[in-house]
Amino acid sequence: MVSVIYTEEINLQIKKSFIMIGAIPNPTKSITIDFPIEKVRNSVKNIDKRMQFCHFREGNDMFNYYKFSRNEVLSMGVFININLTSISNTRTQINIEIARKIGAFDEWVEVTKANKHMEETINSIANNIQYGIPVVNTQRTQVESSDGIWSILFGTLLGIGLLFGFFWVLSLIYP
Repeated sequence: MVSVIYTEEINLQIKKSFIMIGAIPNPTKSITIDFPIEKVRNSVKNIDKRMQFCHFREGNDMFNYYKFSRNEVLSMGVFININLTSISNTRTQINIEIARKIGAFDEWVEVTKANKHMEETINSIANNIQYGIPVVNTQRTQVESSDGIWSILFGTLLGIGLLFGFFWVLSLIYP
């Protein structure tokens, strides 16, 4: 009975060691900038207006913690965790961590993508501070929507006509 427990503990330890083989820690970056924390906080809260496929997940203004979700093409995507620390009245430290939604970073391609997310996040924060927060216009005018309807209708009729012509030619070849 003791030997069975001992072997199960060894198997459990072996399984745990195989899980983390090749795993790379989450990329992190710490930056100190010469802006007050209020301005940086406002910029960080609105990075999803500059970055495509980026969505605000959660935030805590008391602890200056913000979490964003970013989607990728062939994976579930990443979480972007941002912490702000006020060093003085005019200096703020920004800590950014990129974490996988599922699993860990284990290939160099994933780390390269994470570094690209890091760069885009830093650029979005800087652009929001420098140029202001962009206003996203979600209203469409009547002209834009009617043009879209006519182009969809034209494309549909063209596709039906091409299919009809294709099957007509096939009926002539194979009677």
